[in-house]
Amino acid sequence: MVLQVLQGLFDRLPAGNVQFTESYYLVTYHHGFVRRGLLGEGLRLAFGVPTRGEVDGTADVVVALAIVAVLVTAELLIRQGTPGSYAMAVLVVATPFTIDFVIVDRRPDLLALVALVALGIVLLKVSRSLMAWLAMFGLGFAALVLVHEDVILVQVPWSLVLVTVATLGRDGVAAGGARPGLARTLATRLGVLVGPPLIATAALLAYGLPSTSRVGALESDVARYHFVGNTVFTYLPDSIGTAVSQVSAIPNSAKAITLVLGLVLFALQVAWSIWWVRPRLWTTFARRGNRALGTGLAALIVATTALLFATGFDWVRWFADCGASWLIVLAFAVLFDGSVSAHGDPPLPTPERTGGVHLSPWLPALAVYLAVVPPLDVLFVTGQLRHFLLGV
Repeated sequence: MVLQVLQGLFDRLPAGNVQFTESYYLVTYHHGFVRRGLLGEGLRLAFGVPTRGEVDGTADVVVALAIVAVLVTAELLIRQGTPGSYAMAVLVVATPFTIDFVIVDRRPDLLALVALVALGIVLLKVSRSLMAWLAMFGLGFAALVLVHEDVILVQVPWSLVLVTVATLGRDGVAAGGARPGLARTLATRLGVLVGPPLIATAALLAYGLPSTSRVGALESDVARYHFVGNTVFTYLPDSIGTAVSQVSAIPNSAKAITLVLGLVLFALQVAWSIWWVRPRLWTTFARRGNRALGTGLAALIVATTALLFATGFDWVRWFADCGASWLIVLAFAVLFDGSVSAHGDPPLPTPERTGGVHLSPWLPALAVYLAVVPPLDVLFVTGQLRHFLLGV
């Protein structure tokens, strides 16, 4: 983790990435409602046109919150004290999908990762007034959709998986099965959580795409930044069709290299989870008739991820964003397994809990390898696998 932080702090980011990140915090509602404008509007109300220092300070706060969320997750796993939870904690801090990603990305939608961790903690700790909490998270995710619409395609679907796993409990009793009212409970919880962000998404699709003249006015407001080349303003007017066309226009060789890189990175996380972490996330949906529910949630994740990749060309970032959310959900699946479930069941016996930790000797080696992966912005900008495979 220390290596990743240092690597992120001393990485010489390309100027285009810096200005693109800055521009995210400068989209406002000054000339009308537009997508991605909520956080920038907050800065405008606080500072007028913010200085670069105020923009960078806000981005640093976002990064700090995301790092704290990752570390809190790791700390909860360590406190559980089982080999699986220890392995998951190591993976969460070693993977390039979390700390390294948030340091080099610095975009405002990282707040959705913080919200996902906070939701997991509430599901883990709160037994009363849970519906009120879920309603607040629904409104929070709606606000984050107004910060960046990719939240509806990444963290919102994974939050539904998180709530479902917590609701079903460790025994995986099917909705509508032995526990009366479980189907209605699950449907109500998911509806309260997903309703507000869906409404926010509908508002964006209907009213959030600005005209060229409105984008010009927004750029004029921040003319003192002297942006050169593409910024987020360039893509604000894009419809879904336009975004898909831009992705299609990328050379197939570049798409193939990025896809291979992302799949290699993702495969390491999958292998780690299967061999050492054993989070049992999938077993919740394999017991007593939950396969249909699990298949539906899996189809939702696949569909939203496919739409994400079809409408955005920074695919390494999507791998990291989706991978971070997936790992957070896996981490809380491990934590749910050693805690009182949402139905008040006592914890299952944990014979593997011991004073010592027995992990494969390959685990530290893989952790070090993942930690020394060059910053993801370098991997994306260069598009070359040698940066990952050789570390140069």
